[in-house]
Amino acid sequence: MEIDSSAIRSLFIDSSLSEFFDETDLFYIDFQSSIARSCSTLRYLGYEDADLLDILGAFPVHEADRERVELMQKRIESGETDKVIDSFRVASKKDSRFPWLRFSIKVLGREPDGKPTALIGHVTDVDDLIASQEEIRERLIEIDAMRELIGAINKSLDFEETFKRIIEQLHRIIPFDRATVQAFENDSLTVIAGYGYPKSDIMGLVFPAKGIDNPAVRAIQTQRPIVCNDVSHDFPGFIAPSKDFTSLSWLGIPMVYEGQAIGLIALDSHLPNFYTDQHVRVATAMAEHIATAFEHARSHQLVTVQAMTDRLTGLANRYGLEMRGTELFQKAIENDQPIGVFMLDIDHFKQVNDMYGHSYGDMVLQQIASTIRTQIRNEDYAVRYGGEEFIVLLPGLGPRESLIVAERLRIKISQTEVEKGRKLPTVSIGIYAAVPGSLDILHEFIRKADLALYTAKEAGRNRSRVWSTSPEFYVSE
Repeated sequence: MEIDSSAIRSLFIDSSLSEFFDETDLFYIDFQSSIARSCSTLRYLGYEDADLLDILGAFPVHEADRERVELMQKRIESGETDKVIDSFRVASKKDSRFPWLRFSIKVLGREPDGKPTALIGHVTDVDDLIASQEEIRERLIEIDAMRELIGAINKSLDFEETFKRIIEQLHRIIPFDRATVQAFENDSLTVIAGYGYPKSDIMGLVFPAKGIDNPAVRAIQTQRPIVCNDVSHDFPGFIAPSKDFTSLSWLGIPMVYEGQAIGLIALDSHLPNFYTDQHVRVATAMAEHIATAFEHARSHQLVTVQAMTDRLTGLANRYGLEMRGTELFQKAIENDQPIGVFMLDIDHFKQVNDMYGHSYGDMVLQQIASTIRTQIRNEDYAVRYGGEEFIVLLPGLGPRESLIVAERLRIKISQTEVEKGRKLPTVSIGIYAAVPGSLDILHEFIRKADLALYTAKEAGRNRSRVWSTSPEFYVSE
């Protein structure tokens, strides 16, 4: 059915119904006569009659919608279609908003070259509707992420695995560049895990959590997520975990378990004004689940460490040797690298106990364990093997290097006082070091170190020996 454009024009321009059309958000454009009638919604955004003449040209829309709007305009101008319905964001001339509007446009007539002569349209403000749809979509993503988070973090009690899963799920809905997990104890926050930071920069890093004003302290004290979107301005004394990264926006998620703050997850962004109320809402919803997973993993880790630790000396025990020691040995096999093993025995320890009592004997064991810790590297592994025997694993060290470590330790022990005027007893050390093959086992290395220890004792004690086919070459007299 052909539309009489002149009749439509008279309704909008000359009729008493023009006010009615305005209020019902109908608009009209006559390109030939350069006449247009705006409507209530468009006028509210600052668009008067003359502004509508640019609706097929430079009508200001959001940059993200520009390509789609231009395609719609081309379809109308080319005659591909006489009717379009679409929604896009239009710039308000009164402020900086870009509300969503839904346009229904009908071409009333065309020139011989196909260009439209007149349009009639209807506009609806759908900003609240689309915002609600977007919020529903975001909430569904959040719910899905929370479901996966809860499922994922309950799959493992290993702390590192738990933290990795938490970070993966958080990253889906709360963007960040770097992150740290900080345990809260004794009014301090200690970094125990991280994401994006060099491990050497952050592990064991301690921040004060009392008596100062910074976002982390606020998060711990209020037990609520805290956002700081201008870190350098709001907190000039903010302590960055690493010098190679500047955090401009910061979100802290306190971990609260059974009413007590047990730690904090700090999310860092290099962008200013980055975190929003939505991020805070998500963090709040997830905080309890994260805290529970963290506490369970930490408790499991603590129990595991306790099970692998000798109570008297604080060194590893035989169970620790079986677990961690086997891992270090397997790593040496995989990397085709040497590993040194030495066994240390306290000379005449029975006489020490008989002469001074078992309490003093315990002090000797503790002091020797402490001396061992000070004389070896972080990557080495010290074990109280039983009674007065100790084992130390030295990843990456061959026979000569292992002997140097053992000798330095032996001499240091002989010079150390247990109490004033009473030095530690001397020790004998047996050493075996080699590059293990795929068929080798740790206990064979330990057995050879024990054989070398036996020869050291037979030779008079207070010396080190390296097991080899010609052990005298490595004897320390």
